Order: sequence, then C-alpha cells, then structure tokens
Amino acid sequence: MDGDEQLDRQVKIPGTVYLVGGAVREKLRNAEVDTDKDWVVVGATVEGMQAAGFNQVGAHFPVFLHPISNEEYALARTERKLGQGHKGFATDCNPKVTIEEDLQRRDLTINAMAIGTDDTVIDPWGGQADIDAKMLRHVSDAFVEDPLRVFRVARFTALLPDFEIAKSTLELMAQMRGELSTLPAERVWVEFAKAMRGLTPNRFFETLNEVGAVDPWFSDLATLSVAGLIRERWLRHANAVAAIGWLHDEDSVTKFCRRLKVPGKLFRLVRSVARHGQALCELKEKSPTDVMRVLQLSHALRPGDAFTRLVDAVEACSSTDLTAVRDLVQQLKQLRVESVSPEQYGRELQLRRLNFIESKFTR
Repeated sequence: MDGDEQLDRQVKIPGTVYLVGGAVREKLRNAEVDTDKDWVVVGATVEGMQAAGFNQVGAHFPVFLHPISNEEYALARTERKLGQGHKGFATDCNPKVTIEEDLQRRDLTINAMAIGTDDTVIDPWGGQADIDAKMLRHVSDAFVEDPLRVFRVARFTALLPDFEIAKSTLELMAQMRGELSTLPAERVWVEFAKAMRGLTPNRFFETLNEVGAVDPWFSDLATLSVAGLIRERWLRHANAVAAIGWLHDEDSVTKFCRRLKVPGKLFRLVRSVARHGQALCELKEKSPTDVMRVLQLSHALRPGDAFTRLVDAVEACSSTDLTAVRDLVQQLKQLRVESVSPEQYGRELQLRRLNFIESKFTR
C-alpha cells in the first residue's frame, strides 16, 4: 500500500477517487517528472467533502484540499460554454457525473486519462495510443470552447519535444484566434512561463506562428527570430525570455512585459538585456568614461545579483565570453579611498575607478 492509499484510509473520502491529469500522463510515459498530483472524486457532494475535513478552495467549481496531504481533490464535473473567454462556462458537479464524462471536458487525449485505486487505467479517448504515437490530439470538438488551450498546446510542444500536434487539432487552434484577446494576462503568462522551462521553448513560438496566434499577446515581437535564437543557443528558463530583450528594443520589450504582466524581477532582466546587452559585449572597445557609464547604468556596482543575472543572460544570448567584465566589476567593487573627507569620497572613488579601467581593462 503506497502513501496515497494510507492517507485515503486515514481520511474517509465520500466517493470514488481517481488520479487524473499530468501525473497519469507522466506515469504512463514512464517519465521521471515531478508533477503535482490532481484527484477527481466521483459520487461526492460539497457537503460530504466538507464533512470529511476537506477545505474548499475553488471559486468557480468545487475544489478541495486534503486535510493531511494538502493535495487538490475536485468533484467530477461537466462544463457547458455560455459566453466568450476562459471563464464563460457553467459547471455541473452533481454526484451522478461519471469519470468518463469528467475526462471528456479535458483538452488533450494524453491529459484525459485516470487511474483508479485498483490501478486500472480509464482511457476513453485514446490517450495511451497517442502517447505511443507521440501525438497531441484534442479530445472533442468542445476543445474550441476554451481559447486558453491554444497556449496550453503550444506549451506542451515545449515540454514534450518529440510530440507533434495532430493536423485536426491545429485546424481547431487556428479557428480560436478570435477569442485570444478575452483571456486574462495572468493565465497567458502562466502558460508562457511553463513553456520557457521546457526542453524546447522555441516550439512555443513556432506553434503560435503556425496557427496564426501571435496576436494580440505577442504582437510587435519577431517571434520566429526569438525561436531561432532559443534553438541555436539552447536557451531555457529566464535566458529564453531574455532572448526577447536581446532581439528587440527597450520600447517593444516594455510593451510586451506590461501586456503579459511579466513579474518584476524578470521584467527588469529582459529590459536590461535590451538596454545594455550590446554595450556590455562591446565594453572593451569603449573609453574608460563610457565603460563607467555603462556599468553605472546597468547597476553593476550595486549590491545584489541583478548584474550577474544580466551578464549570464547576455552571454547566453550572444555567445560572448564576458568573464573580463565580471572580473572588472569585482575588482572595481573592492576599490577603496582613504584619507579623504566624506564630501570628497565619491569623486575620488570615481577617479580611482576610471584610472583602474584605463590601466587594466580598455585597450
């Protein structure tokens, strides 16, 4: 008996429990990926889950946290589209909803499988066959009802490099472009950020181009050029996002980051790459005064790791060795001035730094 079964015995769940979603997909792929476990409960009610000690957290449909493991348990449900966008749905989570009906509302066949407590795989839509065929295929024509799925499928191409999108699914994705503008920026950002952590982030951009879904969220970006740089340099995580800064001017980068509500730390990194990346690569060719100006504008001499992350990103995007720049900054930070008044200290330190740059760094 594994740990999950032990927890379920300690907490009496008022229904039949199934493991669903990504954890099932990765288990059937024999992939060693640390994926959160999601559970569906069939035959239960909100009142029954609460009575068993579960804490309801879902605002639009009943999702509960297990009182011991803190994992998410959702009541089996069906959905019916009422309006535009990602949230325009009416849900039905009555106890008669079956696991097969719950799985039918999901996006891709490889995500529409469940495993029961007896380890039986419930696979009504051919997910295992599509895993074997390495195919991303929609479950039903209801796929088009949620425009966020365009970005979800694009994300899966980044996470699963050897999978291809079925032609029929690509055709549906192309039909969904008109509702992309109705999505909340936070949800688009989540899919984008997850894609950038994949093995092939470039495929996210390539997929959006293939189905004509670049606008409105990635407007004004040379997305295929970004994809090419990511692929060429094997960029991932923050460096994959930094590729946008390397290939675009500060204005375009700022518009993109604000549109997608990119978190502040990453926003500042990408904007700094756009502002200072090229200058850092050409630093040895500049005069001591210009070197000092670039370092000051890029906050190289301030405490913290922002400049280190900037140099890491620029090196990754440009394939330029900036070891000399790193060393220079470390040496400049160690310089001190003695026997001067506080009023003179800043000016004298600046002069000493300029002299050091002239004698040790510039040509």
